[in-house]
Amino acid sequence: MEAATHAIEPQFLSQALAQGTKLRIGQMNKSDHEGIIREIGRYEINIEENGQIITLLKKDISCISTPVPLLPSSAPAISERPPSAPAGSAEGVTAKPNIQQEFLDKAIRENHVLTIFLITGQRIRAAIDAYDNFTVLVQEGGKQHLFYKHAITTINR
Repeated sequence: MEAATHAIEPQFLSQALAQGTKLRIGQMNKSDHEGIIREIGRYEINIEENGQIITLLKKDISCISTPVPLLPSSAPAISERPPSAPAGSAEGVTAKPNIQQEFLDKAIRENHVLTIFLITGQRIRAAIDAYDNFTVLVQEGGKQHLFYKHAITTINR
């Protein structure tokens, strides 16, 4: 399969901004915010919550949830995969398997419902739609959630 070049997070956040979708944003310190994105930076998101603009650092965000899906469930098309070994690489040298990629690809392919544990203690059962280097996009109860990998401790089948 050809590697996709699109990261999920920018697509997800851009759709939320364009549609004016009210988001629930969970932070690593277990606080929550609900608001509409007003600006997306490289390291932060500005949301409007109760008439005030609040800046949230992406490194402090564990999950962004929407009441309705923003991106289609076409996981293989938007999941980022590392390119295969370059032509002319040494023969007989096998690449190390990417265990995380294999696990997530199989979960998507077989539509497994997984349990995702966050460092906040939150546990969610959901099917994975897509993933990239930094995020995992899941569907649960008709809602779409974007989890940052830095906030995930474990994923179980």
